[in-house]
Amino acid sequence: MKTSRLLLITACAALFFAAACGTGKEASRTPSSASIVPPADATPAVRFEAMTAAYGMWHDLQVPMRATLRSPMNMSASGRLTMVRDSLVHISMRVLGIEVAVLRVGRDSVHVFDKFHRYYAAESMAALSRRTGLTLADVQCALLGRAFMPGRGVATASMASRLRLGGDESLLTIAPLSAPEGYTWSMDAARLGDGRIALSALSVRPQGAPAATCAYTPAASLTPVGAMASALELNAVVAKKKLSASLSYTLADARWNAGAVPAMPSTRGYTRIDPAAILKAGF
Repeated sequence: MKTSRLLLITACAALFFAAACGTGKEASRTPSSASIVPPADATPAVRFEAMTAAYGMWHDLQVPMRATLRSPMNMSASGRLTMVRDSLVHISMRVLGIEVAVLRVGRDSVHVFDKFHRYYAAESMAALSRRTGLTLADVQCALLGRAFMPGRGVATASMASRLRLGGDESLLTIAPLSAPEGYTWSMDAARLGDGRIALSALSVRPQGAPAATCAYTPAASLTPVGAMASALELNAVVAKKKLSASLSYTLADARWNAGAVPAMPSTRGYTRIDPAAILKAGF
């Protein structure tokens, strides 16, 4: 049965496409509407500032999600995303109510569990950060649909001087002036119907390899802690195979700053395998 392994690949794509940090509990904050809707003729810098003003503070999040794999085969499953700001990403996937896969990313390590076959893989977060320049905060931004600067976490207005901003009235283009060696990054943000500016696309191109891309569907309205995507569509090449997958969130059932954190699955009775083997096994 390949179900759980393919779901693991979907989860891994969310991490490695977008894949240490410090944490402190902060009160949630909903941005004011006046600060996040720029004039129609606003400069790229003003639009960037308005977009980042919609990024409210948060400490933790739990939200139901659905993962759909379209290539190399069709499959979908429900799950739950739990995050603690700058500290944890925990994705649990279920089929027929049974947990079949877990992706857990902490400050120090990344663990992927195939609970059906009782395999697991582990990788150092420091090793991943050295290769990609990404931090856990960057990965969280990519999952939330918030712009970020590689290695520095969520984008803020003060970062504008370190970014190349451009585009026209309908599209804001964002690229870091300096990026991790061997990678080319770019982001696009679009104006929504209510006038807000929201991240719409992210592209990461490793040197000599096809780009991994993510298209975002911004939430129709602000969450209690500001802007967030309601869905994302991933396209990449993994293990020399085309991967197309999507994640969608049920934001109406999201819980912010509730404080509950899922436990780390036990490795007892599991066989450790090389991370690359997980990707190859599902294809």
